[in-house]
Amino acid sequence: MNYPFRTPLTVPARSYAVATPPDPALLLDCTMGVNPYGYPPAAAESLRNIDLKHLQDYPHDTCLYESVCSFWRDYAKLTQDMLFFSDGSVSGIYCLNNLFAQGGRNEVLGFFPTFTDMVESARRFGFQYRGVPMRFDEKGTEAADDLLGVLSEKTAFIYLDRPNNPTGQTMPLSDVKRLCEAAVAAGAYCVVDEAYGDFLPREESAMTLMDLYDNLIIIRTFSKGFGLANLRAGYLVLQSELTAMLRQCSNPYVLSDIQRRACSAALTDPEFPVSHAADFTDAKRQIAGKIGTRIQMLCTDERVPICTLMLQEEGDLQRKLMDRGVYALSGLDFEGLDERYVRLCVPKLQSLSRLTDALEDLEKG
Repeated sequence: MNYPFRTPLTVPARSYAVATPPDPALLLDCTMGVNPYGYPPAAAESLRNIDLKHLQDYPHDTCLYESVCSFWRDYAKLTQDMLFFSDGSVSGIYCLNNLFAQGGRNEVLGFFPTFTDMVESARRFGFQYRGVPMRFDEKGTEAADDLLGVLSEKTAFIYLDRPNNPTGQTMPLSDVKRLCEAAVAAGAYCVVDEAYGDFLPREESAMTLMDLYDNLIIIRTFSKGFGLANLRAGYLVLQSELTAMLRQCSNPYVLSDIQRRACSAALTDPEFPVSHAADFTDAKRQIAGKIGTRIQMLCTDERVPICTLMLQEEGDLQRKLMDRGVYALSGLDFEGLDERYVRLCVPKLQSLSRLTDALEDLEKG
């Protein structure tokens, strides 16, 4: 049958989001990039105090608009008409690609590896995703110069996930500024996906550049640092004229009042996402101490609870770890990687020994 649809939609897309969590008694799950330490108590309290008589009403609460602007008050001059809420950050990505589609520029520029759903979504909307490989001879370092060298009049926007998914590395703000400036000169936008950004202090966010560049778009979510992945809430920050157009790519009631109030409550505890940075640093250093010969860790930010490990020989690293009781995400789920790689989400310190024991056994061969 000849489908009357966009061709990219007729072929399967790569996404690791459909993975089913394993039995924790059998495997230590290190696949999903959530906060292993949970969520702010204020968010739970908000959910316990839901007023059920409003379930029949459409959502109109503006509390989350106010809370996000307040959360960033010391770092950027945000207004409510610069905010676009979405069903998690990933739905924001879908809407963003829809906004730019058929705009005359057919290329999205970014690194490989990067967040898989952005790559696949861009292609489904008719873009060519131009992936620039990280410098694997430098432990997988992202180099802004490598993007700048191929930025062109075809580029609709540069995409940078910061921290990077799957490596967890954080590009310096000085390099983000260079990308924004080069994009301005090329007539393009710079999209910075900070899904894992809440694990870093707010003063290190690209949000601090929002007042400087009108071509900067920032993606955030409540799923990672704030530990509210099941609520499916995220937001984009962009200029108000773009927000008005972006809202035509979505529905007017995205996010229920329940979601809005819980996320608003979470923002009253702004230090929660960074409160376990020392634990993640400790865990990553323990992991690094168990490997180094057969397995290498790519460039990463120690405060971010994800990293990428590489087997320095032929073999399926995911399979080898599963045989030792640890479930990590295969590099095959990320374009630019292969079965020798895994993305690892750091567990709580009390569960870390299961992981480090497996890595030590694998390292020894």
